[in-house]
Amino acid sequence: MLPSVRPRAEPASLPVPRRVGAVAFCDFDETYLAHAPTAAEVADREALEDFLVEAAGRHGLLFGWVTGSSLPSVMDKVRAHRLRRLPHFIACSLGTELLYLRDGVAHPDPSWQERLPEPGRLASLAEAVTGELADRGVPLVPQEGRPPGSLVRSHYYYARTPASDERSLALVRSTAERYSLGVGVSRCNPAAGDPENCYDVDFLPADCGKRAVVRHVRRAYGVPPADTFAFGDSGNDLEMLREAGRGVLVANCTAEARSRHPDVSGLPYAAAILAVLRDRPREEPRKESR
Repeated sequence: MLPSVRPRAEPASLPVPRRVGAVAFCDFDETYLAHAPTAAEVADREALEDFLVEAAGRHGLLFGWVTGSSLPSVMDKVRAHRLRRLPHFIACSLGTELLYLRDGVAHPDPSWQERLPEPGRLASLAEAVTGELADRGVPLVPQEGRPPGSLVRSHYYYARTPASDERSLALVRSTAERYSLGVGVSRCNPAAGDPENCYDVDFLPADCGKRAVVRHVRRAYGVPPADTFAFGDSGNDLEMLREAGRGVLVANCTAEARSRHPDVSGLPYAAAILAVLRDRPREEPRKESR
């Protein structure tokens, strides 16, 4: 089991709801956090932070980031952008890690930990998949930056032609399934630091991922689908958005995501999140928080 982690010099976590009545799941990069924000976008984010503090206490809203980034990467961005609040939970590394934040300490969810395989087994399976794909003419380029022991193996697939890409990515998915691996495939977002004209291909345990995080947290607190909300900006957020009762793309989303999901806000970044959560129906919270 992962040890509890105490981030250094971090802002305070959101206050813990006495009872949880709704849960919001939010992608971090280019959804909650604009990497190159305008002054207005910073003001929107701070208004969202203020709202989340009030909503946790008065309406039992539990709020978390669900991100492809590792915990150290998220915390570096928190410091760099001077965020004032941390969420109730962070599901990082594409939903392979789930941590609850209490008084500046990140505590791994024990029941989530139980479903995780050994990192060595994941690495062996991913290596077998990428080797077979290379032999079949679908080369994947490993990405750097995942910390040791990560349960995600990330690669780039560089686009060729639409027809070739469709065949190649279908082969990626079917090969991963045959090896009992989960796989996320989405068009890269250069605004988040990705290269142009390529796809993210992420191998992870089959029972992890952003959709699985929504199901797990919702069930842990006894919150029905209608009282779950999700926000994202790219293709790797779509499974999370579809799992939630209301899943919304922010206005600055990628063209790929916009073409595949009908609910797109007219507002970007934090302004979209705030508008949806502020207008949600209020009900009495249901279950004691952890």
